Amino acid sequence: MPMDVSLFSYIRTLPEDNINLASSGMKGINPEGNGAENVEDLISKLYGIKGSNVMITPSGTFASFFTLFYLRKKIRRMITITPEYPVFYYQAKDLGYEVETENRLTDDGIELSPWDVEENAAYFLSNPNNPSGLLWSDESLRSIARETEGNDSYLIVDDTFSFFTSSFSRKMDIGNNIMIGSMSKFFGDSGIKMGWIVARDSIIQEMREMMDIIVPDISLAVRRRAHYLLSNIEMYRDYNTKKLKANYAVLKENLGDYLVDSPAQIINALYVNENSLKFSQSLLKEGVSSIPGIFFGSDNIIRVCIGSEEQERIERGAKIISRKLVNGKQ
Repeated sequence: MPMDVSLFSYIRTLPEDNINLASSGMKGINPEGNGAENVEDLISKLYGIKGSNVMITPSGTFASFFTLFYLRKKIRRMITITPEYPVFYYQAKDLGYEVETENRLTDDGIELSPWDVEENAAYFLSNPNNPSGLLWSDESLRSIARETEGNDSYLIVDDTFSFFTSSFSRKMDIGNNIMIGSMSKFFGDSGIKMGWIVARDSIIQEMREMMDIIVPDISLAVRRRAHYLLSNIEMYRDYNTKKLKANYAVLKENLGDYLVDSPAQIINALYVNENSLKFSQSLLKEGVSSIPGIFFGSDNIIRVCIGSEEQERIERGAKIISRKLVNGKQ
């Protein structure tokens, strides 16, 4: 199974002085400031729910782990697609789940159609999809969620990258739906290790009963910094939108024939020949970092991100990738 290859070991080998198309976080604006302590109220406004439906966690990665930990006595099977962010896969395996993956990558992109929901299973996905940036439709998500309640199954959506879309997701008041998220990607503040879980009252209440056992306290400093960032979301959205649109235009101009296309978002995928790890390593030799698709379960793509570099460096990196791809086809 390709997703068993360690993404984290690979990332630790990346040099710092390369053209960074590997990082999926923004960079370039990070004003100082602190707000109030109660970040639950701001997160609840994003989803259009009550603050009591929000549980704060130390990170988005911890939120996905804790969700699977919570569900482990209710279900034993986790189903996801490829390509997809592999952390869900790692965590489910470590917790003893039976894990099923379904290949959704085609020559035309990624098929984001709903599953036929089976009993006693967790359906786990990121929205927008990571690595491609493609967005699941509300109709598809609702179709999956609608079936979970009667089947004693669950839909878990990591919507960390929803900050980059035109409108933030809203919690679905149907089915066994759990949404998780975090802040560090959109706000470019890696020091803010804070995520959240959003779910209906009964699920959050059961999770809170487990919280003292497994969930570390979130410091007041983190809460206040997170409150400030969330309070200034439109300022960040304006900055990020301008930067990503400019960088995406460069990506589209130089690599449009290879894009698993999506709007101007921070994460994008490119079709390459088989052996994505070898291709990404050849880019490293020319000073460009990317993430091989093998870590996402699809070996004929690479993920490139456009939020950490300025436009001139994005263009240099895109031209290097384009040359490598063209030469590889000859």
